[in-house]
Amino acid sequence: MTEQIVAPEYQKYRLKTQRKRIIALGMFDSVHIGHRSVIEYTFECAKRLGMTPAILTFDNCFFEALGKNEKLIYTLKERIGILEKIGFSASDILVQPSDPAFLSMSGEEFVSYLCRLNAGTVVCGADYRFGKGGKWGVADLCRIARGYGISAFVCPLVKEWERKISSSDIREYLGIGEVKLAAHFLGRLFGVTGEVVHDRGVGKSFGLPTANIITDERKLLPADGVYDTRVVIGGKKLPAVTNVGSRPTFGEGKRAIETHIIDFDGNIYEQEITVLFVERLRGIFRFDTKEELRMQILSDIETVKRNAKENKII
Repeated sequence: MTEQIVAPEYQKYRLKTQRKRIIALGMFDSVHIGHRSVIEYTFECAKRLGMTPAILTFDNCFFEALGKNEKLIYTLKERIGILEKIGFSASDILVQPSDPAFLSMSGEEFVSYLCRLNAGTVVCGADYRFGKGGKWGVADLCRIARGYGISAFVCPLVKEWERKISSSDIREYLGIGEVKLAAHFLGRLFGVTGEVVHDRGVGKSFGLPTANIITDERKLLPADGVYDTRVVIGGKKLPAVTNVGSRPTFGEGKRAIETHIIDFDGNIYEQEITVLFVERLRGIFRFDTKEELRMQILSDIETVKRNAKENKII
């Protein structure tokens, strides 16, 4: 058996009373199927090596801290929910604040930080970068980690259509309303979680009440349009028609999310719900009368019911 060598100055950070962690490294902003391959290998190795599976991610300020004008595919709260469903315990979802000192670390300093997290092994994708400006890559990680007694496993990139699966591409798909394509690469329906708030109640006035949702302003929303969706309430997925964008029939240009949950009559104000996007049905149009809008929404509802009956869902 190969002896593990740990630099003496970092011995004090070893937590003798706990099992070593095997840590998946990355932002994991969308937890797409490429990320899932890293995560699945982490669990596989954890079982084989007798370690605790853990994952390192960042807070909602990550892109801002890097000076990038990027929206979050999933907020931290949404991401944690996904990771817990995959199987990580809350205590082993390690959230790193995006502070300048951390983002300015050298490669050596970053690996010493992993020691303080009780890492025995780390897992990452082949394109993983770390340290200030992303200067260090996987070869550097393997080399530096070895000096601290940490082994490193590098997973090959997951590709489709000869392109690696990337969060950048998923952002593009969502940006043009291709939620079905985004779901294919996410491995799940894209969702938006938010609180239901009181609004004008216009939909209720003509028999089609809507739940109006507010979410983190840093959250990425799909392109403006009307969507076939499923709303998660109390663990159940209920079919719904969701409008993302402005409401031109009522002269409102502000972007909003409102959803009509089909055949639902509960009070969900101030509750948190998740809207899952199945398919884009149409763009947003200005109707001359409220009755024309109502008739179109009724047509949209029939489409969603038909899709739900045929189980057209990932």
